[in-house]
Amino acid sequence: MSPIVISARNLTKSYRNGQVKNLALRGVSLDVRAGDFLMITGRNGSGKSTFMHQVALLDRPTDGKIMMNGRDVTHLSNRARSDLRLKNIGYVFQEYALIGELTALQNVMLPRLMLGSTRDAKIAAMKLLQRVGLEKLARRTPAQLSGGEQQRVAIARALINEPRILFADEPTANLDSVASAAIMELFKSLNETEKITIVMVTHEPEELVFATRHVVFADGKVKND
Repeated sequence: MSPIVISARNLTKSYRNGQVKNLALRGVSLDVRAGDFLMITGRNGSGKSTFMHQVALLDRPTDGKIMMNGRDVTHLSNRARSDLRLKNIGYVFQEYALIGELTALQNVMLPRLMLGSTRDAKIAAMKLLQRVGLEKLARRTPAQLSGGEQQRVAIARALINEPRILFADEPTANLDSVASAAIMELFKSLNETEKITIVMVTHEPEELVFATRHVVFADGKVKND
């Protein structure tokens, strides 16, 4: 059996809306193993994206524990969390989150610039743009790219520091069927060929054929695994 790369135990997450306390997560325990292509589904408000934000270290749980590769990362400082994300985690956002003033190449380079030289970052970024079929569009800004092209730039950026875990929050939600299929085939290749562990939130039932594992969230809990 593959080793556990992420272990969440009894995660809770609450938010306050005035005097009202809302529980987004209600004691979620879930393990992610190396090589998983784990898809998470559930209705809006079920807690799936909230859960992913906790285990990807983008947010902090109200209670519970998160282990990553056997290390307790629950209470790391903000700087330590940022460093861990930079070196170990890739994250693909639904809305792409590209910087409009930068070219595709510059957007992909950004995370690598925090670890190495400009020359190294440029070489690595161009290789990834080639991998996602956008090397000829490297000098274009996000406004000059289609939604599918922007998402491929975002995926290249997420991969620039060679993470072993890739999180994707509804990465095809804003794309047409052709662009969605291209993104899912790319994820399949990353998982099967490069052995990258993928955790993905989706609302699209037809994408579940790519998953090696399917977890359903409901009312802030894991309903089915």
